[in-house]
Amino acid sequence: MQNSVKPEKLLFMIAAIAIVLGAMRVASGVLVPGLLALFIAIVCTEPMYWLTEKGLPRWLAILLVVIVLLGVSSTIPLVVSGSIVQFNQQLPIYQERLDELMFQSSGWLQQFGYTAESLQTIFDPSALLGYVQLVLGALGGILSSYLLIMLLVIFILVDVPRSLAAGASTSGQIIRTVQHYFAIKTFTSLLTGVIISVWCILMDVQYPFLWGFIAFLLNFIPTIGSVIAAIPAVLLALMFNGAVSALVVMLGYVIINFGISNGLEPRIMGQQLGIRFVWIFVSLVAWGWILGPVGMLLAVPLTMTFRIMFDNHDDTRWIANILVPETHRAELSKE
Repeated sequence: MQNSVKPEKLLFMIAAIAIVLGAMRVASGVLVPGLLALFIAIVCTEPMYWLTEKGLPRWLAILLVVIVLLGVSSTIPLVVSGSIVQFNQQLPIYQERLDELMFQSSGWLQQFGYTAESLQTIFDPSALLGYVQLVLGALGGILSSYLLIMLLVIFILVDVPRSLAAGASTSGQIIRTVQHYFAIKTFTSLLTGVIISVWCILMDVQYPFLWGFIAFLLNFIPTIGSVIAAIPAVLLALMFNGAVSALVVMLGYVIINFGISNGLEPRIMGQQLGIRFVWIFVSLVAWGWILGPVGMLLAVPLTMTFRIMFDNHDDTRWIANILVPETHRAELSKE
């Protein structure tokens, strides 16, 4: 590993990275479906190769994997799309209900020196509902690209060579790391989504399966994803079930997400995917700016991909060492 980099080479690398990221932002509309398809295909290669090792022809293994993938993924639009449409139709009613709650609480707030107008500068219900609508709009955008993404997944599975994921090559390291990450993250996110749906049903919150799916999806966004996922369910509980119910719903979200993300997930994921927390946060902001909401979902695997690429070149290995914590560097050097 080089301990220093020549200034002119450093400037060249910074300029090259900036150009690549800028181009990705400009082409984000095309890149987002492609990246989603690529990562889905990477996850699907493992069961496909397992089936071929059991003696199935490659075409049959691909067919079985695609059938299962289509069966699982096609249920999502059926369950979620209707709830998204209904929520958007009911949005004016929710806005009116929030305004009523703000007005009803104005007398109580005046005892503490607050007015409804001053509170609205701090807590704007319409902004929160608008943010929820933005999240649902992004989700609807993903669902609208569903057919394109599935076709790209099939093409990638047909063309990907078995040797690409084997050995100590850069592509092999990336594929194995991404597979490991998504296998664990999908399991913990699915568990989170199921428990959240059950919790919302028990607490009589509208659209429980929609909030469970959003909890599943946003669990791929470290730290802030679970916070964003809780907002709509807590707001609905506040509007129609009262403040106590909203607090209980929020407490349930905290316990569920803390128990899975901070208890179960680290135990089964270990330190293999170690990235400094500060760089995880930076990657969320950066990839969100470049690729939009989907960029935040893919921030961790994209950052891990770049980390592996940097580590496999002497001139950029120092960047990989910056991204990982001290305890992970010995393991990184063995990859």
